[in-house]
Amino acid sequence: DGELITTDQVQIIVQPAPGNTAPTVNAGPDQTITIASQAVLDGTVTDDGLPIPSTITSTWSFVSGPGTVTFQNANAVDTQASFSAVGSYVLQLAASDGLLSGSDPIQITVQAANTAPTVNAGPDLAVFLPAQAVLNATVTDDGLPSPPSLLTTWSMVSGPGTVTFLNVNAVDTQASF
Repeated sequence: DGELITTDQVQIIVQPAPGNTAPTVNAGPDQTITIASQAVLDGTVTDDGLPIPSTITSTWSFVSGPGTVTFQNANAVDTQASFSAVGSYVLQLAASDGLLSGSDPIQITVQAANTAPTVNAGPDLAVFLPAQAVLNATVTDDGLPSPPSLLTTWSMVSGPGTVTFLNVNAVDTQASF
């Protein structure tokens, strides 16, 4: 204050600047889709901001699988992918800060899409009353959903009278008119 002096000390620890670390990448959870659908890829990328200036680039890529993969935008962290065949695929999201890079895989299981059963009621028939028509049909199905639950039912579409089926739910049965 002009007449007296007082002092105090402060300790300062100088540490080296933090070093650049690779971007942290998360490709999201594994998924199961049908072949008719697209996988919604919802990745995340975080970085430490180094080096300065920092520019993060990201890329989705195909690692393995039974067919081809088409990305809606392979350079977007969030995108969609479609697949050419059923099976198990591994995709990878990678990101780089220009010096270091990181990546994360994701597994996509592509299943067949359920399709309607194929039905053939058999050839047209002519019968004379009181004879019965022997109905010999074929039904095929893709086995989906799993476990499959296939139900068949005969019904009259048109005609002048009534029809009675021996077993309305059997693929092969008899009809009385």
